[in-house]
Amino acid sequence: MGIEWFRDLSITILGFVTSAVLIFMALLAYSLYREAKSTLKLVKATAKTVQETVTMVQEGIKPMLPIMAIVQGVRGGFEFIKKMFGMENNGEGDSDE
Repeated sequence: MGIEWFRDLSITILGFVTSAVLIFMALLAYSLYREAKSTLKLVKATAKTVQETVTMVQEGIKPMLPIMAIVQGVRGGFEFIKKMFGMENNGEGDSDE
């Protein structure tokens, strides 16, 4: 057995190992592709559910917005009146001292 035989043997072994590694990498890539595809489907379904929920909440809040605006305006008016009369009382209390 000469050096040529060992050279041919090493080339053959290298070819088999390279083929096995390429097949393994192809299987791994396909597995990752399937996993990413299923994850993408789940993300799309979740986004659709979130969008439906947001739409439902928006539709439920719309009738309440005018009522909330009136309540906030009345509350702001009461706070203003309270401050206005509160300042007069504080001013009288300061002048007595």
